[in-house]
Amino acid sequence: MRQTLFHLCWNLLAWLSACSLPSARERDNLIRIDGSSSVFPLTEAITEQYYEAKSSHKVVVGVSGTGGGMRKLLRGDIDICNASRPMSASEKQQFEQAGKRILELPVAHDGIVVVAHPQNSWAQNITVSELNRLWRTESQGEATRWSDLRRSWPARPVVLFGAGQSSGTYDFFTQAINGKARSCRGDYSFSENDNILVSGVAGDVHALGYVGFNYYVENSNKLKALGIINDQAGSRTAIWPNDTTIANGSYQPLSRKQYLYVSAEALKRPAVRAFLRYYNQEVRELQQLPGFIPLSAAQYDAWLPLLEEGKVP
Repeated sequence: MRQTLFHLCWNLLAWLSACSLPSARERDNLIRIDGSSSVFPLTEAITEQYYEAKSSHKVVVGVSGTGGGMRKLLRGDIDICNASRPMSASEKQQFEQAGKRILELPVAHDGIVVVAHPQNSWAQNITVSELNRLWRTESQGEATRWSDLRRSWPARPVVLFGAGQSSGTYDFFTQAINGKARSCRGDYSFSENDNILVSGVAGDVHALGYVGFNYYVENSNKLKALGIINDQAGSRTAIWPNDTTIANGSYQPLSRKQYLYVSAEALKRPAVRAFLRYYNQEVRELQQLPGFIPLSAAQYDAWLPLLEEGKVP
């Protein structure tokens, strides 16, 4: 009786496991993507089109910031990482030490926009030195006032909103403004989700923050973009972020590119290569996405031999 009961339980557990675990084919057809909130809208839009094309592959897209996505890619939890900055030297070292090879695929131009409340009537532009005064580590605990930056501005504290430490936008902004990635004051309202930053700046007339260009364009009725004067490079001219200044690199030092990073192991799978070929095809034509600035055809063409070979060079 005990033996019969044991076999019944064992068979039940085996049946339940078979029902709950995905088959080998389902695993092969599942494509897991995570990482940058800035690249997320682009990848999400292409994924939606991929489903409309009646693909048999399942694509799951999450958001944990570029740094969070890189850690998941390193662990093998995902196949593709959305990234709003190039892979850092320390990340490259970690992948090398783990014996994992990664393919870098540039997908779009992007910029970081310094934003204020739309009713901010005093600030039309801001210098890199003024941004450094606001965001440097030495300003930790200091209630910096607008008038500390320029005498004609109000004597009210600047309420700061910015990216969280897992965000590639945080890494890029701190490198561009403070001269060292991840060197920054910590006493500000932060999030890896740009929508939260948009809401924060839009809710306080004395706020200042920074978000990805696509989030600014999508919320331009709630935010005011400030022109950037790159005084540390000798410029006295304010440059505003738009498709042209970001693509030609004149919007300095806050122009950048967006990327996909793909593990060599994932690239062996036909489903991953099929998705990336579709991505490559659609990203060239995607014009309706707010704030999307495509690369040149030659830069997209450079993907194709890599996808056909299915291996990291």
